[in-house]
Amino acid sequence: MNDTGGTAVTTPPRGFDRRAVEAWFRWRGLPLVVRSDERGSRLLQRAVPALVFVMIIDPLVTVVTRLLDVPAAELERRMANTAYVFVLLAVVVAAVVVPFVAGWLASRWMRVLSRRGRWVLARVVLVLNVVVLPLGEVWAGLRSQLWLSITITVGVTLLMLFAVWVGAGAIVAWGLRKAIAELGTVGRMATKALPLLVLVIIFAFFSTEMWQIADGLPRWRLWLVVAAFAVLAVLFMVVRLDEELRVMIDKVAAEKLGNIAGLLSGTPLASAVDGPPITPLPLGRRERVNITLVLFVAQLLQILVLSVLVFCLLIALGALAINGTVIDSWLGGGASKLQGTLFGIALPLPRALVHVSLFLAAFSGLYFAASAATDDNYRVAFFEPLLDDVRVSLAARQVYLARRGEDS
Repeated sequence: MNDTGGTAVTTPPRGFDRRAVEAWFRWRGLPLVVRSDERGSRLLQRAVPALVFVMIIDPLVTVVTRLLDVPAAELERRMANTAYVFVLLAVVVAAVVVPFVAGWLASRWMRVLSRRGRWVLARVVLVLNVVVLPLGEVWAGLRSQLWLSITITVGVTLLMLFAVWVGAGAIVAWGLRKAIAELGTVGRMATKALPLLVLVIIFAFFSTEMWQIADGLPRWRLWLVVAAFAVLAVLFMVVRLDEELRVMIDKVAAEKLGNIAGLLSGTPLASAVDGPPITPLPLGRRERVNITLVLFVAQLLQILVLSVLVFCLLIALGALAINGTVIDSWLGGGASKLQGTLFGIALPLPRALVHVSLFLAAFSGLYFAASAATDDNYRVAFFEPLLDDVRVSLAARQVYLARRGEDS
């Protein structure tokens, strides 16, 4: 250590790559652990994957909306055309897959480019988003007014930059990676560790009363029910996470230097453990919020994945097993002719099927969240790996702040 102007400054040990360490924290969804004077650095360059994602998904979603936003009779006529169905499916799959792949490729490309190359690519993507994309949409007839298209793209671009600055992108990206990595585990959890959920959902799905309740709800009231389930699920998670985080902080603060070295093996901070003793520093308010959000988003995305899987399963099951005659006998004549919609997009499905699938998918998410607080199988399958990640991150934070000379 040396003293400059009365302030003790710790010289980083050899091999301590500050930029690599801060990128590692962002990759793990912990941007608020990075020093505040570093969070805004290279903001536009770090936003490139998000801007590429928006640039790709905007026209694709507009095309899907245009294809489906037609009168029910016209949509039924088009759906009878096999070629049209294949084109529609291709565009829908592209709208779901291509933006994520493009964002991922942009992220990989940014890592291998030179410093000047990253600078050029970031500005090219910015121009494509705020100038070329609006002009292209108007020229292709996807939007009718240029000023509206420019306003939307500029607003979304500014929103993406703000999200990157506060670290929202890093947190959500980490949660998505965890949810995708555990997609198969979610399925096994729903069928093995939570068999009661599967039985309850299937039993309720073939219940006349459930169809009558769900179909009798106007869409706005159905969304209120879904929101109520979501609030209850959030309350279950918040109480659990607060308790777990306190225990984890105390445990890591008591870790010996040798244990910390083992935790950080293979990370950019592995070589930084050797050196002066490390004094644990209390978590700041923003850091605590960041770590809590990481755990919360990871669990929330797990629940969303399960709920979407349940929704798709029920839609497929209903389309195969329940025909229009059955729906009419349960809900009255003509019920099967009412076209279902989702987020304003017309679907070639009965409205009642969409309603009951939404209702039961939201209930399954609530059930899954409640199980997080009580089910040991859930903890072993999902929560323990998340806590192990947080333990590594907290240990890395201690080393990072100590070697950076941080005192808060």
